[in-house]
Amino acid sequence: MKNLLTKKLFYFLALFTVSFTAFAQDDANVEEMEPEVVIDMDFNKSLYANNFGNMYMSDSPKAVLMAMVIPQSYESGKTELTKAMEPDLKNFKTQEFTENGLKYYSCSGTMMQNGIEVFAEVMIKKTGDNSCVMISSMYEVGVKSKYEKEAKRAIISAKVIE
Repeated sequence: MKNLLTKKLFYFLALFTVSFTAFAQDDANVEEMEPEVVIDMDFNKSLYANNFGNMYMSDSPKAVLMAMVIPQSYESGKTELTKAMEPDLKNFKTQEFTENGLKYYSCSGTMMQNGIEVFAEVMIKKTGDNSCVMISSMYEVGVKSKYEKEAKRAIISAKVIE
């Protein structure tokens, strides 16, 4: 369990790196894969031109928002998230807040990605005794005010659809 969150974070960062490259696919036979778990979120999806299941991406400005369920308790998730993110981010900050009776935890900071300064934030909220919804959001520092609000709206509204 301990390494699962770390692996998922590295997977997310790898996907984000790929999103920074100029990829285009003109194959009409490409099939979209449905995510294993659908997470419904209320945020301004028009900011993100591309949607792949629970992942939303924008090419200009560069931005990614991704949701997943992690099979960890809230407390364990907080600890692992801090351990996984703190070494890689500058200006690292954590925050815990309560909204509508639910606890939320976030880690954030900046990093360089392909020569561009990027703000990264990962937030979790408890959905069960041994599960949390995790929202990862990364975007160019210059558009922080625009994308930061939407990431918070996404985590607060996130619901797992069964």
